[in-house]
Amino acid sequence: MLALLLAGCPAPAQPPRPPIADTPTPAIDFDGEAALATLQTWLSRTRTLGVPARAASIDALVDTLRRRGADTVERIDHEAADPGTGARVPLTEIVAEFRRDAPRRFVLATHFDTRPWADEEPDPQLHERAIPGANDGTSGLAVVLELIAPLRSTLPDDVGFVVVLFDGEELGRPGHGGYCMGSRHLAARMAEGELPRLRQAELGIVLDMVGDRELRIVPEPNSQRFHPALVEAIWRSAAALHEPAFAIEPRAVGIVDDHKFLSEAGIPSVLLIDRDYAWWHRLGDDASQVSAASLGTVGRVVLHALVRWYADDDGGDT
Repeated sequence: MLALLLAGCPAPAQPPRPPIADTPTPAIDFDGEAALATLQTWLSRTRTLGVPARAASIDALVDTLRRRGADTVERIDHEAADPGTGARVPLTEIVAEFRRDAPRRFVLATHFDTRPWADEEPDPQLHERAIPGANDGTSGLAVVLELIAPLRSTLPDDVGFVVVLFDGEELGRPGHGGYCMGSRHLAARMAEGELPRLRQAELGIVLDMVGDRELRIVPEPNSQRFHPALVEAIWRSAAALHEPAFAIEPRAVGIVDDHKFLSEAGIPSVLLIDRDYAWWHRLGDDASQVSAASLGTVGRVVLHALVRWYADDDGGDT
């Protein structure tokens, strides 16, 4: 998770959505314990930026998406500069299509890279150590992977989705910039006319830091501008499911994360994040700080919101 910013791209005009807290709740099947097991699996695999061994983990992610039913999986390999040293760092975005033949689609995204610097540690001697990234870099990945099966089984037949796993979100350094290099690269390619099927996505949801044991997710201001109707729908789903971790008091300051660059590329997107995490960019961001209950909360709310969104939609623009 990244720096904070008030500014962002203008919000696309969005039509009002029907209230969903008062409509029947669809069957929700999201297993927080399974998400925690998935988190622990990927926590054991190296995804630290700049470490050669992460190449095997990227291969394993591609294979996992195929085994979970992706119709196509595309790797987008490129490089970006470490803003502190100028060294070139290899990055890979992964774009997986599910229900490829469906005429409509949305994006479900997270970053999978973990931070090579514990630069928020009070002791400067620890700053060059890599963080484990249980919450920041693995919790979102676990929920996204575990959402694939219930989304495939519950969405209307005319709706597909694209899972995007961003790399290089953690490449930035305070005072130097360089965050979100994967989503920036993907947005640039889309602006050049590439990835046409991805550009057709109607909306996006980005997950980051969603496993904190003391979970509290509030509306993020940039998301409220990028897609206010989707933010409202997500919080209505949380109310319908009686999930108090989704609080209604919005943050005062927006967050720069991968949703910003998806939105600027024409896919209005929202970010779900618990930014108030004591172990952010610190060595204590390990498995002891995350819980199945928190992962389950986020998975259920996202699943309910998306199923309800498309069940209520008449097929027009969103």
